[in-house]
Amino acid sequence: MPTTATAPRDWKFRLLHREARPRRLILEGHASPPYERPYHDELFFYAVVGLDFLSLEVSRDFDGERLLDYLFAQLGAPEEPPRIQVGGRQDEEEGALLLVEWRFPAGGRPAMLRRLEEIMGQSLEK
Repeated sequence: MPTTATAPRDWKFRLLHREARPRRLILEGHASPPYERPYHDELFFYAVVGLDFLSLEVSRDFDGERLLDYLFAQLGAPEEPPRIQVGGRQDEEEGALLLVEWRFPAGGRPAMLRRLEEIMGQSLEK
């Protein structure tokens, strides 16, 4: 099975906001799974590419977990498992986020950006 962004079972990404800072690239957008969803709200993601890391926040729900599974297959598993951040009251899971971070060598940032462009099917340059 191809691993490029054009494979029929791949997710699709729509960037809503892209902000290039001296030491970070911030990406916000929506991800669409390769399967029919029973609801209309889109899956939001927030990603930061630093000098030696990629961090990602996504909803802690079925689609968010499937998106992480997809990214683990594309980027490899991170050193640590995803963390859960619960919003609001601690006994409620409404609004919970999955946070995951991939580390890479400091010189590996250009390769990580190229790989993200392949996965997202678009240029990350402004």
